[in-house]
Amino acid sequence: MNARAAAPSEGHDGVGFYVFCFTRAGVAGAVTGLGLSEDTPLGARVYEEVAAICCEVPLHEWTGPEGEAHLKDLAWLGPRALRHEEVIERMMRASPVLPLRFGCLFSSARRLEELLQRERARIAAFIDKAANEEEWSLQGSLDVRACEEAMLAADPRVAKLPASAGARYLMEQKLRKDAAQAARAWIQEVQATLPEALEGLVLARRSLRPPREGAFHWALLLPHGAEAELARRLEPLAEQLSARGLRLSASGPWPAYNFAPRLAEAPGDGAEEPTHG
Repeated sequence: MNARAAAPSEGHDGVGFYVFCFTRAGVAGAVTGLGLSEDTPLGARVYEEVAAICCEVPLHEWTGPEGEAHLKDLAWLGPRALRHEEVIERMMRASPVLPLRFGCLFSSARRLEELLQRERARIAAFIDKAANEEEWSLQGSLDVRACEEAMLAADPRVAKLPASAGARYLMEQKLRKDAAQAARAWIQEVQATLPEALEGLVLARRSLRPPREGAFHWALLLPHGAEAELARRLEPLAEQLSARGLRLSASGPWPAYNFAPRLAEAPGDGAEEPTHG
């Protein structure tokens, strides 16, 4: 390992290396600030053209019974997860990055160097690619009741309801059931046709788990600087879809978790997919 300025020490018994992301080696000397806690400086370890942005952490806090307890404790986990994102987003302003998921911990400098030896070429290639691309989030949030009411209002049978109260009630129940089915079919249709509106702009797309009341959630890989074009294409669609209770929301750029390569034997790399705010 070719350690340069701002590099954490070689580590010792009971101390590991928590890695936030990989960047270009040229930014290593300018890495400053704190790692995961107030008493841990942020640093970098360099291997050829790649730098691992990292800090030292006590292994007992992340492994064994104490580690298991911490990973179930939101009061302990939350601030560290937020700090993880803050560090990566700050590094993105200095260099393209390959972000690692929360909890990527190496037991020693040697283990980190072994990963870099195996994966340096893939990491460097992704960082070069990330200089011209960025990840955005596109979510569709559905007001189910508003969607079903819109479908019901558009049904021509509503104007022909029977005068008899009993027959009218039965017909209304059937119409509402049909409206619910129509709403579900419409959402599927939107998800199938929406990519056509983004054709030629989106380089890649990943489906993520939608939030509560979410119809869909996509990670989009866009050319750098495509924000205005994305907004231009979504604006007329958003107006049409909102009339039926579906709200589109785009945000970014985010660390490109969903398009980064899975690195062989990187601790924590199989973690649950991140969500975007």
